[in-house]
Amino acid sequence: MTGPVLLVPDAVALPEGVREGLAVLVDGALIAAVDRAERLSSRAASVERLEGLTLGPGLVDLQVNGGGGVLLNDEPNREGVEAIAAAHLRCGTTSLLPTLITAERSTMEAALGAVRDALEAAVPGVVGLHLEGPFLDAERRGAHDAALVRPPTAEDLALLQAPFPGRLLMTLAASAATEQVTVPLRLAGVLLSLGHTEATAEEARRAFDRGVGLVTHLYNAMSPLAHRAPGTVGAALADPRVTTCVIADGHHVHPLALRAAWEAKGPERFACVSDAIGIAGTELRETTLAGQRVVLDGGRCVNEEGNLAGSGIVLADSLPVLVRHVGLTLAEALVACATTPAAALGLGDRGQIAAHLRADLVALDAGHRVQRTWIGGVSVA
Repeated sequence: MTGPVLLVPDAVALPEGVREGLAVLVDGALIAAVDRAERLSSRAASVERLEGLTLGPGLVDLQVNGGGGVLLNDEPNREGVEAIAAAHLRCGTTSLLPTLITAERSTMEAALGAVRDALEAAVPGVVGLHLEGPFLDAERRGAHDAALVRPPTAEDLALLQAPFPGRLLMTLAASAATEQVTVPLRLAGVLLSLGHTEATAEEARRAFDRGVGLVTHLYNAMSPLAHRAPGTVGAALADPRVTTCVIADGHHVHPLALRAAWEAKGPERFACVSDAIGIAGTELRETTLAGQRVVLDGGRCVNEEGNLAGSGIVLADSLPVLVRHVGLTLAEALVACATTPAAALGLGDRGQIAAHLRADLVALDAGHRVQRTWIGGVSVA
């Protein structure tokens, strides 16, 4: 029978900074202690040395359209969810929301059922579902199918209020975030995010006042910040209640804009997402999204209209971008990719390395690339 395992890396990334000389004692699915190795060695049944590596928390991704060659919109079933989660888990994402972009109600029902099945089967990494649309502004639909964008109906609200065993996140435009929509959804436990919206700053603020607490891929597919018309971007940056999610793939947002968001929001309200599509975690160079061919061109996923259509990254690919180009420390980058998104979902049992939390961990090399992953104390890569 195995017992506690002592992981001894070169350093451990804590929210307050990267600390050398620390080790992490893992007992079953939990972190038992974080301390110097010599103080923990007597409690360990075995020791695993991670030379040249830094141990950080497993990453938490709120927006995963696909991965491993699978897109949730094309395969809204448990097998599709499992394939997506497995592809991202191998790359360091230990908690994620499979994400369905704008679709017909029947596909929404299928995705809810698929994720419900995955949660009941305890599929590793799956913590809920993100429905990105269809209640969006057509002017800011991005790669979403214009024919499927629509306002919410009573039938939609009934579907979304049904009991759900995981986190349910809904991206909607400010035009759809009326009291008739936000109140019943929030009472049902649905988390709301503003995105794909043409809202003025005042309209965005009203949505935030109604309990919309996140913004989906800040800067992209929303009214921009101008000095006399602050738009959704300005309203989100100025509101301390709102967590802004950004795509730090080096293409969706300029590094200076990412830095501005970091300075405005601080570590507790700045979260990274991958917005990954099916090619993430594969060697594929093209796929489909919303019925259109999408090609990976110079690291950018571009559809037939020439627009960005999701990304080909996994969340760990954001770490070197954040450190090298945005100027964050590795500890700060991990907060953005693990601690803050976990907090946004109310997952207080993960997202950082501390005693009594889940042993969801990644080991990073000097280039901030994932070399090992553990989920619930089990090594998977």
